[in-house]
This record gives sequence, structure tokens and C-alpha cells, in this order.
Amino acid sequence: MANPPPLARRIELGALLRTYRERAGLDLGEVAHALGWTYVQKVGLVESGKRKLAATEVAALADLFRLTAAEREKVIELGKEARRRDPGPAFAADFAQTYIALEAAASHIKLYAEELLPGLLQTEDYARTLLEEGGILSPDEIDLAVARRVERQRQLSGPALRLSIVLSESALRRQVGGASVMQRQVDHIRELASLPNVTLQLLPFAVGAHLALGTWFHVLHLGDPVVTFVYVEALTESDFYDRPPHTEVYTLAFDRAQRAALSPAESLAVIDDHIRQHTME
Repeated sequence: MANPPPLARRIELGALLRTYRERAGLDLGEVAHALGWTYVQKVGLVESGKRKLAATEVAALADLFRLTAAEREKVIELGKEARRRDPGPAFAADFAQTYIALEAAASHIKLYAEELLPGLLQTEDYARTLLEEGGILSPDEIDLAVARRVERQRQLSGPALRLSIVLSESALRRQVGGASVMQRQVDHIRELASLPNVTLQLLPFAVGAHLALGTWFHVLHLGDPVVTFVYVEALTESDFYDRPPHTEVYTLAFDRAQRAALSPAESLAVIDDHIRQHTME
């Protein structure tokens, strides 16, 4: 995406600064003292992407951490982008806002899903069914939320984002919105799977137990140097991880699920067969 939201850049900047702080052997208190900050918690807020930094503060941190010229240029540029005005409401839960921002900035996203299709794969009708079932948003808010969910999918039409998907067979069988909605949804998945930057693999019921079983998560890679985030969502909250061992375990779980899944070609054949069966009914 050409202009990722400021929140994504704040998170990316914070993760990099924490890496550089740890490399320099400094703790939070030492950084706060060196910059003249009156409370240590500010360092943690910066590193978690919850606090904007002035240009002078970014420069001071670059000096403190003894960054190379290339590293310094990178954090200064991220700082500029992080200070831009945030966009308006996205009509998503507060805990999902961070994911939406990171999704927009990612260069490679790995999705593992079982029952529920991720937002990047959903048709308007599928998304609308889910949002109406929630009973929280007004009809106008649902219209806007659906439009923005579809807007997020536009980044799939370009080569900037690589999308790797491991999808449980159950996600295709679950009748969200009824048979007609799911038929259009499966057709849409088939179209997305044909894109050159999208790799889709189905995990059939016959696979049995595997490390990712019972979970639903996204692994996102963004920035240069690459920063890895893991997003795990529940009904009322979500968890983000950007450090080992969490990132390593979820990456391993995805890799194992991917190896156990059907190949991309076999997956397309199953989807095509699914489409033919439901077209004949």
C-alpha cells in the first residue's frame, strides 16, 4: 500500500526502536533519563506504537542507540509518517484497528483460518451477514464497514502484497448467509486464488491433528528491515506478538499446516469441484 496509516508506522517504528535499544544494552529507565522524560512508561508506550514521537525525539534516540546512517534515515522517515493525521473511524472493534493498520503496511501476510474466512477474502454479502449477526452497528455503519472491508482487498490486485493462505475445509462448508451467499463466496475465493501474488492451500478434514488446530491467526511481515507480527483474535479482544518465542511458534504452526495442506493446484481442483457441485444443485 502506497500510504499505510500512521498507526502502522508507529508500531513499526516502536518495534525497531526496541530492537535498537536492546542491541545498545539499555533499559527503559536509562532511555527515559537520557532523553529527559519524566516518566519511564513513555518508553514502553513508544515501543508499543501508542505514543507519537517528535522529530527531535527520534533524532535523540538515533544518537543514543548509535544507529548507522541507513538505520537513522529509516527511523526518521518512519517518524515522519507516524506523525501524519490518523484517518477517520473504520467501524471495526478497537482491538482490530491495529491489525487493519498493519495489514495495510504489510509486504507478506500468512493467514491460517478454520471456521471463519478472513476479511481479505470475504465478499460483501458474507461480510454483511457477519456484521449484522453482531447486532452492534447501525445499518449505515454496516454499509460503511462492508465498503471498507472490500476496499482493503484492493491491495491484492497489485504485486506489493504477498498473501499466503491455509484454509480449513470447514471454512468452505460453513453456510454463512445461506447457500447462495456461500456459492458467490467460493467463486470469489477461486478468483483470488488465481492472482499471481496469492497462494491458497486447503487443509482437508482427513489431515487430523496438527500444531495450528483450533487456532485462527495471521503472521504479518512489514518494513525493511523486516518486522514480524502475529495477530490472534477472539470475540472481545486480540493479542499481538512481535517477539520470540511467540512469532517463532506461530510461524512454525503455519509452516506445518502449509506442508500438511493440499498443494495450490490440488486446492484449486477441490474448489472447482465444489463450485460444479453447487452449480448443478
